[in-house]
Amino acid sequence: MTPQVDAPPLRDSARDLWIVPIRHHSPACASQLERLLAEVAPAAILIEGPLDFEPLIEQVCDPRTRAPVAIVVLRDVEKGGGTRRVVSYFPFCNHSPELIALQTAKARGIQARFIDLPSTDAAMVSGDEDAGDRSLVGDETPFDVGDYVTALARELGCRDGNEVWDQLFEARIAEPDWARFFADVGQYCACIRGAVSAETMGRDGTLAREAQMRALIARHRAAIEGPIVVLVGGFHAAALIDPAHGKVVEPKAGAGAGRSYLVRYGMRQLDALAGYGAGLALPGFYERLWQARESGGASLALDLITGFAAHLRGTDMAAPSLPVVLNAVEQAERLAALRGRPFPARDDIVDAVRSSFIKDEIPLGDVPLLAELRTWLTGSAIGDVPPSAGSPPLVEAVREKARGLGFTVADGERRTRELDIYRKPRHREASRLCHALALIGSGFAQRTAGPDFRNDAGLDRLHEIWSVCWSPQVETRLIELSEVADTLMDALAAVLAEKLAGLAELGRGHSALAAIDLYAAACRAGLGEAAEAVLDAVERHVLDDPELASLVAALTDLVLLRRSRDMLDIADTVTLDRIMAATWRRILTLLPELAWSGEDQLRPAIAALADLRGLMELARSSAAPLDLGLFDEALARLGEAELDPMLAGAVTAFAITGGQIAPAALGQRLRGELASGYVDPADRLAFLGGVIAIARELLWTTPVIITALNDVVAGASEEDFVALLPHLRLALMPLDPRETDRLASEVADLIGADPNRLATLLEIPEADLAANLALDRELQAILALDGLA
Repeated sequence: MTPQVDAPPLRDSARDLWIVPIRHHSPACASQLERLLAEVAPAAILIEGPLDFEPLIEQVCDPRTRAPVAIVVLRDVEKGGGTRRVVSYFPFCNHSPELIALQTAKARGIQARFIDLPSTDAAMVSGDEDAGDRSLVGDETPFDVGDYVTALARELGCRDGNEVWDQLFEARIAEPDWARFFADVGQYCACIRGAVSAETMGRDGTLAREAQMRALIARHRAAIEGPIVVLVGGFHAAALIDPAHGKVVEPKAGAGAGRSYLVRYGMRQLDALAGYGAGLALPGFYERLWQARESGGASLALDLITGFAAHLRGTDMAAPSLPVVLNAVEQAERLAALRGRPFPARDDIVDAVRSSFIKDEIPLGDVPLLAELRTWLTGSAIGDVPPSAGSPPLVEAVREKARGLGFTVADGERRTRELDIYRKPRHREASRLCHALALIGSGFAQRTAGPDFRNDAGLDRLHEIWSVCWSPQVETRLIELSEVADTLMDALAAVLAEKLAGLAELGRGHSALAAIDLYAAACRAGLGEAAEAVLDAVERHVLDDPELASLVAALTDLVLLRRSRDMLDIADTVTLDRIMAATWRRILTLLPELAWSGEDQLRPAIAALADLRGLMELARSSAAPLDLGLFDEALARLGEAELDPMLAGAVTAFAITGGQIAPAALGQRLRGELASGYVDPADRLAFLGGVIAIARELLWTTPVIITALNDVVAGASEEDFVALLPHLRLALMPLDPRETDRLASEVADLIGADPNRLATLLEIPEADLAANLALDRELQAILALDGLA
């Protein structure tokens, strides 16, 4: 255990400074801060926070601002020869001490200033640039991990650092002695700091930030008369109370440091369990504690447990009866008393619900009811910002459009939305909004089911099913795009252009299929005629694409998209038809080149030919404007070359199905291949494998195939049969189980056997059946524990 460290004095009398150590988003710290400010009556309040955010203080304190909100800053970083946009947040909730300080300063008409480094300074943004969205509020994970906190948790009988904090500090939310409270917070944070090396604080930017804060404290002290309160994370208090601590620096200016906005934020994004390093676990609980601060938490257990029971009645879970609810309230209060707390803390509530609401044995894995409790205690509320916050037109336009289409944008709850896209125009428009927001990477919507016009799957389904959630990240992404667009269509066009340019960087610059992916996404998003701009790039990629398989897949996609043009709002197909024709000509140009396929390219070539046959059938059934007659000429050029047996089989299958040669010619060639003297047994069956890969229906329409195959198998020695068997299985692999059974019956008829005796029915003893059923139930239970049932 780390030795205890003396806490810094709360007040520097010589400079008339009050250094107030806090934990960000702590209701107890916020409540005690209210008492401190009322008694000290400072002339100014200095707050740990990026100094370039000061122009937004007025918006943060606007009466129309409703927490949670956040200041978001956008910055561009150079990486890999390009520019990448990085987003950082500085959140406020109702019980953030920083928000209480700002609101108090405004109400008293005194100065409130931020004193940390600019938001884009290297010390503020150090770390992994690929880590995603970043918080500018100091990381408080040392409160939950580390030798000191672990040892203290063990001594206090707490499960982790979160419970230690609740036990020592949140339980004192109504304590009148604010000086004693903050002295204890300072002592606790000084001990945590004592376990961190100076080298670590130098690397993570802590020392540079503290030098900036000391310099600005000195500057404001010289300019302001009267007491000054300095509000900082408890980790920094020891370094700020002593003016001689660390070197003296010239403070950095914040003007023009970054592009920042006040945006709505969500309770779920404040959750420490979701990865927010400065958050408390299950922030909805602490919001309720803040609301109950005047009563000292007296009614907290009753309000929370009855509220959760009422919430369960709106779900598909069984809601507990009133006696069970009251028993849970009583258990929470008794647990709190047993643990020496004046009111039930978060863990007391969870433990009481676990023991009262769940009657059966609690499994080791995740329990749906407890998962629902955690979600409910996290909260889903999203704040609001005043019009003066100046949300860009793109944000307002998309938010209004989402509301108009029936989506909820007032909270961060994840919901399921079913859209009848065939029969209801409004639902189709909602689908396009979901596709559009997915395309720009907003994270708003995820499609979980429905017809897939892109891949010709599930077209008989009437509904699309989406999982949607209007989180703060949605609006942040829109703010990013607002710098290049005022409308969603303009934003989509900008994103498409960026993605097309990125194809070359990803090594897919000549892939027609990749470009068509973007065209399909643009069509689903409802870009309409604007999507045709992507077709120019598609055409370029088609002309450069050297892969037959890629071109066949690309043309198949184009045919499918054209067939679904009404659903995708493709009003004019002239450009699309021209590109389809160009792709078809490119395919026919590459077709004869298959004759030079190497051994490692042979099976991919056969697969491409099989897909090509499917494409031709699709084109015929959908009346696609392709000149399919040109295929015979290209196939003839391929057939004139000396081909590998498998490729020759594939060409022969095409010729038979197209009527160019008679089935009898197939029988003659097949017998020759099967009876040939190839050294490798695989070569004897390669021709047959090529035929079946392209047209396995020839097994039923051309009986000579089964006859020739049976003659070879029946006449083979045992040694030859064993050598042929794996290659025979490989050649017949395209057959599905029903076709395999049919082939077996055909062979049985051919040799005079009874097809009904091919299947053997085994009697299963009753004991084995019972054991298997028990094993099946056990497996289902395991899958349920893993969330896979």
